[in-house]
Amino acid sequence: MNKEKRIWIALFLALTLMLILSGCSGLPKIAKLNISIDPNPVPCSSEDGKWHFTMTISESNGVGVTLTSIRFDSYDQAGQLYYTFFLYEEDIIDWFKSNYIPAFSSLPDDIYYADPVKKYVLLTIEGVDDNNNPIEATGRIDFLPQ
Repeated sequence: MNKEKRIWIALFLALTLMLILSGCSGLPKIAKLNISIDPNPVPCSSEDGKWHFTMTISESNGVGVTLTSIRFDSYDQAGQLYYTFFLYEEDIIDWFKSNYIPAFSSLPDDIYYADPVKKYVLLTIEGVDDNNNPIEATGRIDFLPQ
């Protein structure tokens, strides 16, 4: 094999290796939302008879997200769905002061429930990331008895 052909093959292999190692797949990242509840399960306060907790929605994959809705499905002690409540963009802004989560950031909010019937709440959060991908995250809040 002549010297010029070996140089071209070596350059091609080096370029291919550089592309593979750089992670350049050509596909944009997709945001990843996480929901944390603190504490969970949520105890009833002896001071006011309500369940107080902090809900934090965070992004962990390096892409910002605009939240479009949060759905709260409330279940009673028998495990039956008895109430569904939605927050949409303006409501989310009222609760969290924003409906946008920048990359690697979070939106915390202190929340309380006064409903003694609840056993748990399933959360569904929907949004659109900065790359126009639909995003969904789910979580669960458990409530200790009064």
